[in-house]
Amino acid sequence: MATTAADLTERQRRLELRKLLQKEYKWIDYKWDLVFWVTAIFVVGGAADITKLLFAGDWDFWTDWKDSQWWPMVTGFATIIIPSALQYIQWAAWRFPTGATYTAVCLFLVSWLGRYTQWTVAAHYPINFVYPLSCVGAAIILDWILMKTKSFVLTSLFGAPIWALLVWAFNYVPLAPYLQPTYYMDHVLTVADVQGIAYIRSQTPEYLRLIERGALRSFLGETQYVALAFAATVAIGGYWIGQFIGRYLAVWPIKRFLKSY
Repeated sequence: MATTAADLTERQRRLELRKLLQKEYKWIDYKWDLVFWVTAIFVVGGAADITKLLFAGDWDFWTDWKDSQWWPMVTGFATIIIPSALQYIQWAAWRFPTGATYTAVCLFLVSWLGRYTQWTVAAHYPINFVYPLSCVGAAIILDWILMKTKSFVLTSLFGAPIWALLVWAFNYVPLAPYLQPTYYMDHVLTVADVQGIAYIRSQTPEYLRLIERGALRSFLGETQYVALAFAATVAIGGYWIGQFIGRYLAVWPIKRFLKSY
């Protein structure tokens, strides 16, 4: 009887130690996850920002470059590449429909940090002249479409055009005040044009304000609709470029390494 009581006590003590050990490991796992996702902000955000600057360049940088023809097209294409790659990686690894949203948040934080420190603090440009765009809202919708369809093909066909339209729509709201007309030096200009004249730099877009007189006016008298339709098309191509990066430049080398060693 005494032996049985001792065995039960020993078994109970082992169970308590096992629970404590598992709890400790779980705490370590949570801590490691936090460290990983926080430190990855700079890698993911930097990659997204470099890709955006590479393809969009000045159209994302200055308020007077955000015209109605090229700005919607190049930003929709440039901003979807890295979110698409992270979307594939997180979906393939954990079935998390959060890759695009995580990338968009990282891009937002890194872009604002860079613009404020480098251009406002160091170069004394006003932040409302060099502020970056945000694609967080579009990224949430893109991840939601993947979660509902569970298909990258359907996400590219429906999500990528919606991405291009939402990136333009969400960022047109803070841009609209700078497109208001004003009378400056005997000319009718926009507020963004006045900013470009007041703050001299080599990227002054002398031609962009004349672009509305182009042949695209023949379609309903507007350039905006044609630009948005083309932006929705090229965004599909940008989405599959991101899929290629995620599949063959990120996941495939890791699988090859794990299989070999």
